[in-house]
Amino acid sequence: MTTIRVQDADVFVHRQGRGRPLLMLHGNPDSHRLWLPLIALLADDHDCIAPDLPGFGASAVPPTNDVTLAGFAKWVDDLLDALDIREPIDLIVHDIGGFYGLAWAATGTQRLRRLVITNTLMHADYRWHFWARVWRSGMGELAMRVFDWPLLGRLGHRLTMRSGGPGLSAEQIDEAYRHFHGGARAQVLRIYRETDPEKFEPWQAPLRMAIERCPTLVLWGDRDPFIPRHYADRFAAADVRRIAEAGHWAVAEAPEQCAALIRRHLACG
Repeated sequence: MTTIRVQDADVFVHRQGRGRPLLMLHGNPDSHRLWLPLIALLADDHDCIAPDLPGFGASAVPPTNDVTLAGFAKWVDDLLDALDIREPIDLIVHDIGGFYGLAWAATGTQRLRRLVITNTLMHADYRWHFWARVWRSGMGELAMRVFDWPLLGRLGHRLTMRSGGPGLSAEQIDEAYRHFHGGARAQVLRIYRETDPEKFEPWQAPLRMAIERCPTLVLWGDRDPFIPRHYADRFAAADVRRIAEAGHWAVAEAPEQCAALIRRHLACG
């Protein structure tokens, strides 16, 4: 575990294991902790690198705080430079971590070797789920302020994560709540308000080209109420694997099953 400087801001990175670099980009309302069950199963033969995204966990927001898709892609490049990683990496993305990682892949970077996509999107026809619509509205600040009320905030968080991730443990849900601090909530509002689905459109064709070039595994929790299951196939990857009993957080709900599929995918070639 270490803290590095990326774009003039501190970024916390959990790094564990040995082997080829595997960059792991979490989503909302998570931090690097999302990946810990998976890392425990992959670290024997992978150099697992799990940063807290800007504003989340223990990472600060850069002064520019560019929450556009181009800004997300640049942040990934700058992160790898700060880590002094020069060899091509493997990448797994989840939720808004996909905004960062898939935008980066769509730039045509040669720094990407293999890709794993899990419960995220890059589709212009997507329509935001209920909570995303609230966050994008003028009610977003009020909705986030509820998390400061221990009883109501914890209950609302628990119900939302339980409905979205039926395989999550109570401990995983409570840990996510503890680390969903005010800075993370403010960053969520910025990201969701900037990321209109139509802004994905110019990135879709370059991403398809990246997926054609780079072996890609789509690993999908089918009980995800936030991103409909048909979006798994819309990435047009050669390998799509579904976890029928898992929801939005499949990598944390079914880590053993996911780890086996990821290990097999990354070992090829």
